[in-house]
Amino acid sequence: MGGMLEELRSRVERCRAVAAESELPVEIGSPVALPAAPAEAPTAAVAVFRLFEWVEGPLFRFDCPDELRSAEAWRDLPDLDTLRPMPIVLGWEMWSWRSTVEGRLGVCGGEQIALDPVEGDVYYVDDWAWFQRNIEWEAVADVYHPIAPDAVTFFTEWVFGPRYPELVSLVLGPGLLEQRIGKGRHKGELSDAWLRLLQRAELVQDPLPVIPEDPVPLVSGDRDRPD
Repeated sequence: MGGMLEELRSRVERCRAVAAESELPVEIGSPVALPAAPAEAPTAAVAVFRLFEWVEGPLFRFDCPDELRSAEAWRDLPDLDTLRPMPIVLGWEMWSWRSTVEGRLGVCGGEQIALDPVEGDVYYVDDWAWFQRNIEWEAVADVYHPIAPDAVTFFTEWVFGPRYPELVSLVLGPGLLEQRIGKGRHKGELSDAWLRLLQRAELVQDPLPVIPEDPVPLVSGDRDRPD
């Protein structure tokens, strides 16, 4: 994890500098010590949020989960008899109608990016109600999407790296990637300020690469899960 973590640290600092120079509407929170992080928590996830407490762009927000801040919150994780343990929410999309409505109610709205508290891998489910009602992997193959083997890999490649367009396409659809600002001094620029940040930091190609139809491979340790 050491080499990848240092790469993430470098990318975070590069994006901080670009954000400060460009005044793009994005946020990268300050580092947080997490002195009470539970010993049982995935070490990669704890390491990530020691680099920043949150990051936010127009489409996604990732915030240090309570479960990584204290042993008490970790113990409060529900013990459910489902295909996977009750996940820790790493972040959520902020674009959809659901996100807008639930956000007004003061809760985290939108589709969530999940962290397995036992295995430490990151995944996305686009129909949680269906996923939690089933006990066979074959029944949920179309809604379960493994993304990365750990949080450091996820943030390095999918948030601060070249696979960010794939994350947008997976959760929100590919159409948002090409949306442009319609008027004002930034007319014609991409509407996703986080994508513009990554391009200016030379972490994502400009123009955007072609997104494959099935961009998400299975992560290691998922041999018993659907292909």
